[in-house]
Amino acid sequence: MFDKRYEILRLLGSGGMADVYLAHDKHLERDVALKILHSRYARDEDFIERFRREARNAAGLNHPNIAQIYDRGEAEDTYYIAMEYVAGLSLKEIINKYAPLETEHLISIARQILEALGFAHRKDVIHRDIKPQNIIVDDDGQVKVTDFGIARAGSASTMTEAGSILGTAHYLSPEQARGEQVRANSDLYSLGVVMYEMATGEVPFTGDNAVAIAMKHAYDDPRPMRDLRRSVPEELEAVVLRALAKDAELRYASAGSFLSDLKNIEDGKPVASLPYADDEGATRVMRREAVPGTTESTRVRTSHSEGEERERSSARSVWPWILVIVFLFLLAIGAYALVNLLEPGVERVGVPGLGGKTEEEARSLVEEKGLEFQVAGAEKSSRYGEGRVVRQDPKEGTKLETGRVVQVWLAAGEGTVMVPDLVGKSQSAAGEEVGRLELSLGVPRAEVSTEYEKGIVVRQEPAAETEVSPGTLVNIWVSVGPETPREVILLNLVGMNQDRAVTALEELKLIPKIVEVSSTRSGGEVDRQSPKAKTRMAEGSVVTIYVSNSPIVRMVVVPDVKGLDVKQAEAALRIRGLEPDRQEKVDETRAPGTVIAQSPRGGTEVKEGSKVSITVVQATTTTTTTTTTVPSTSTTTTNTTIGPPKTSTTIAG
Repeated sequence: MFDKRYEILRLLGSGGMADVYLAHDKHLERDVALKILHSRYARDEDFIERFRREARNAAGLNHPNIAQIYDRGEAEDTYYIAMEYVAGLSLKEIINKYAPLETEHLISIARQILEALGFAHRKDVIHRDIKPQNIIVDDDGQVKVTDFGIARAGSASTMTEAGSILGTAHYLSPEQARGEQVRANSDLYSLGVVMYEMATGEVPFTGDNAVAIAMKHAYDDPRPMRDLRRSVPEELEAVVLRALAKDAELRYASAGSFLSDLKNIEDGKPVASLPYADDEGATRVMRREAVPGTTESTRVRTSHSEGEERERSSARSVWPWILVIVFLFLLAIGAYALVNLLEPGVERVGVPGLGGKTEEEARSLVEEKGLEFQVAGAEKSSRYGEGRVVRQDPKEGTKLETGRVVQVWLAAGEGTVMVPDLVGKSQSAAGEEVGRLELSLGVPRAEVSTEYEKGIVVRQEPAAETEVSPGTLVNIWVSVGPETPREVILLNLVGMNQDRAVTALEELKLIPKIVEVSSTRSGGEVDRQSPKAKTRMAEGSVVTIYVSNSPIVRMVVVPDVKGLDVKQAEAALRIRGLEPDRQEKVDETRAPGTVIAQSPRGGTEVKEGSKVSITVVQATTTTTTTTTTVPSTSTTTTNTTIGPPKTSTTIAG
């Protein structure tokens, strides 16, 4: 049991931040996915804030394609989130088992992900970690997007946290890889990578480490999908490549426009062409549908003679540069050959990568190459533990003669960072400054100010010039100007439990005031509220919620017992605190004692202790008459049936 409420059934998965379990909520009698923060992070404010952010972001996203958050809290010296349990497979498992997927199946999954992302983006939430592992497909084919742990508001100014790039390397957008500000269509790039993988069974970029992969996302073009799988439709490849555009301005601007092109593919219509930044003089490839009367799959459209002349002039201007590059290349080859000719007996080896290794590990790797190992000094490091290699000279991959020295610097404890003065700077500038110093920026908070104009940092915490550890959370308050706070529309809180109602109000930046009252509602539920739902209110206003102080009424889910033996059915009902009410009925087609109907039906939520009516096949009685033979001159045989099974009785007389 966890928090005296959740019965842990089994481990569903583990991540770098938390473990996720299948658990049974004993209060509401339903299965949930219980995400529990690793105990080693339970005192780390950075991880706690990220964990809380996941609950806040997802709790406000009520959509059929987003896994619902039921509850969050603190228990047993750690933090947890209780969320909707989706019985199914992760998209990663589906890809591993069945990729490449058929186009119809791929589009069905992608459309549902886009519906979820479109909804989140309209709520100003950017997921930032779209990948197959965070997408669940249930047995009916419904898609659920999960894990908003590193999501941020679209207005958040920085992409870095604790000096690191957040996200998963294989699915990073170019702006994430470069540590720049993310936008809504950064999620669409990541979805493009997922679609590429669904269509081909491979991700577009791989590498020896996360940094190498990230750099390919930032600067390399992916291999054409049809090189990997010829059956990929041209239109689908065009859509995916547009989603994977390096320049965010050339990508789909919204999930809606992305959805529109997927629908065009399903309807056999042409997809929207990739927008170009240049003028009409550029050479373009047009689809057959766009050029009346053409028979080939594509046509090349060029401008008039003026455009052709520009192209010829451009081609002529490129040739001198090509010749220079070729000359330098040949010069480099000649120099390399000359060095080896002058020193024919010298053996050269590549310097191994030593970052993060212990002194013993690094020494062993260097000496295996025939090089000499030397500790040159110590440096403070926020990245590596004490005694591990922070820096090396020469760098990894450098070719050295055997016997040459490789120097290393070892970590000597964690360094500190001086918090910068952010007051008076713009929100974006403050975010960049915090990220550059390997600090973490909290969710910016609004504050009315007559001194600072809108968008300028009014105050901060910790204060400027405070020495802190790398990764420390820095909170900022940003001016909304002298105007009154923006208005929000109050939700209907009636029927919610107290915790959920308070969370909903905090999300709207309203202040909850709780008053206990006598009520016919279950204890802890909101009986009424003031002001009423749909009232327009300024942020920071007080909302009074009247909470029932009656005993808590537990609700349970009625199990489906049709087809079970009556004893099994009654046991299943009583285990859940329900009272079976047996009714009998004759049915010659079913075995006696079988449950053939129930009310309420399975899956209905009722109060604990409620009666459940079950209709059971009535047991039948069979009468058997003993056969007695009396000598006589004639015998008459009759069949007498008393209920099933049929019995033949012979009377002689």
